Amino acid sequence: MFVHLKKRVALIATALLVCFSSFIELPAGASSTVPATSVGFDVSFPQCTSSLPVAPGLAVVGVNNGKNFTVNKCLAKELLWAKTATNAAPAFYVNSGNPGPVNDAAWPTNQALPKICHGANTAACSYDYGWNAARASYGAAVAAEGADGSASPTADAKAANWWLDVETANPWEARITINGATTLAYTNDQASVLGMADFLTSMGVKSVGVYTASSMWRAIMGLQVTAFSAYSLWIPGPGSLTSAVAQCAIPSFLGGRTGMVQYPSLGLDGDYLCGLLNTPATASVSLSASATSSNQVLVTNNSGAVTFSELSGSPSLIVSSTGVVTTSGPIAAGTYLTTGTTVDAQGNTGVFSFTLSVGMLSQSSALRGTVKVSGSPKYTSQLTVTNPVGVVTYTQTKGAPSLLVSPTGLITTKGPLVHGTYRVAGTETDTSGDVGTFSFLLTVGALAQRTPLAATVTSNNSLTFTHQLAVGANLGAVTFVETTGQPHLVVSATGVVTTDGLLNAGTYVAKGTTSDTTGDVGAFTFTLNVTAFVPPTTTVPTTTTTTTTLPPAPVALRVMGHAVAGQSTTMVIVGHGFFGRPSITSHKGTIVIVTNDTGNRLTVIVVVRPHSRKGVFTFTLRFATGQVCQVRYNQA
Repeated sequence: MFVHLKKRVALIATALLVCFSSFIELPAGASSTVPATSVGFDVSFPQCTSSLPVAPGLAVVGVNNGKNFTVNKCLAKELLWAKTATNAAPAFYVNSGNPGPVNDAAWPTNQALPKICHGANTAACSYDYGWNAARASYGAAVAAEGADGSASPTADAKAANWWLDVETANPWEARITINGATTLAYTNDQASVLGMADFLTSMGVKSVGVYTASSMWRAIMGLQVTAFSAYSLWIPGPGSLTSAVAQCAIPSFLGGRTGMVQYPSLGLDGDYLCGLLNTPATASVSLSASATSSNQVLVTNNSGAVTFSELSGSPSLIVSSTGVVTTSGPIAAGTYLTTGTTVDAQGNTGVFSFTLSVGMLSQSSALRGTVKVSGSPKYTSQLTVTNPVGVVTYTQTKGAPSLLVSPTGLITTKGPLVHGTYRVAGTETDTSGDVGTFSFLLTVGALAQRTPLAATVTSNNSLTFTHQLAVGANLGAVTFVETTGQPHLVVSATGVVTTDGLLNAGTYVAKGTTSDTTGDVGAFTFTLNVTAFVPPTTTVPTTTTTTTTLPPAPVALRVMGHAVAGQSTTMVIVGHGFFGRPSITSHKGTIVIVTNDTGNRLTVIVVVRPHSRKGVFTFTLRFATGQVCQVRYNQA
């Protein structure tokens, strides 16, 4: 799955200059039913110098500078932009991780709350590490709210949706342990994320979710993830807004709801905020039962109880706050529609619609039938309806005298009918006063041509071509009468197709009618495709010159992760056409080793000498074919 990882999206802009052809998608044109406040973007430190879209529908701002215990230097500026969104309640996302005690100076060493930690590599210390990281990020968000002039910075931070960014590019014990992922590593990584979520919840944040993809989540957390079923999922992957909307209906692999979906838009990471889902439903009730009718509107992708608010349909239909649809009492026959809005315990919203059909009988029997001419005098068919109350009475309005409908719904014929089609229609009512209509089409004496309906022959063999036409559902011998196709194609009375001699290359069509001995009739068509005859030629040996064609040029799109001076870092280069593990070079003092090549992802280890300056640098990829591609990356 191609994943658009949000915190590296700035590298798209730099890669545009080297080997990337972008496409533009305008979110507003994707669907007229998508709410404007559900479509927007997420930005963070890579977009500090970027021009951001004007007045997005929604906005998510990254608090950190790529990892825990750092602050996005443009946080306040980007937060101010986010507040210009149609949905003027910005959301935050924070980086997560669990490096272990030997890989991060921020690892807790003497902490009693929320869990006791003396600095060991334990789940308790991992939990405290996540708790502390979330506390630092929360404080940065509150400070940014204050810098932007918020009257209540803490209240605004609490009211925002918060997302925990769980990606393999961040440091995790399950990814950096020498012996590989272990049960202990998975447990510790889970504890760190739970510590972050619990801190935010303890501060009164109304909604905490997780940004991740299923493959990354399994690599970091393992398979036991039931502890996270209460958290909404923000998932990357779809390539368009239309696909993102559809993704909302797919159950979250965390076990909870799918809250938001990320997709590429306008050179940035676009986002679609999932709402509560309701499939418009229809129910029916008889007139006599309309006063006591009760139905439940069903909603999915919710977190906790759903509250319903009716917008239209009253007073005939009344929707309770729990989604129970009742009537105001006995109501007349007809169709009634109620619509409204939904909201769950975390503030996620949606819309609903429900249609109630009152006193309407619906035909449940077949709408058509067939019979041979010889069988038409004895033909019968019984009309039926769904859910009648008492006896149903049928009244014919069309079709007599050829077809007759009795008051009980029995269809008969007046006697022998010639070939053709006959339609009968009318109304129906039951003892409760429910009404409806019926319709029935009878086809009499139709003969059907069997396949094949065409053949192909070379011109030199056309003289001896012959084919037997076939007809089904006949009684007795069938007579064929050709109306189109002579003189080139000749159809005998028994249906044998022949030619009048050698035919030139081309297409020849014969058509006509069929009839059997009892009066059944039909039509036939047959197409003969004649191809030119090409005599065989003598093959003269020739000398073959072999030319070498280079494969399509490799393309690098973006870099996942960032290099760090004085450290060894695992990074991923995303693109296509990567085969053969190319050699990669960068600026002086940097060593790049390719450890895995899937064709569209290069996993590399980047070793940077100490005291190397921060900034944006270039990876140069050289392939065995002589082809070269470049891509930009960040060094912190």
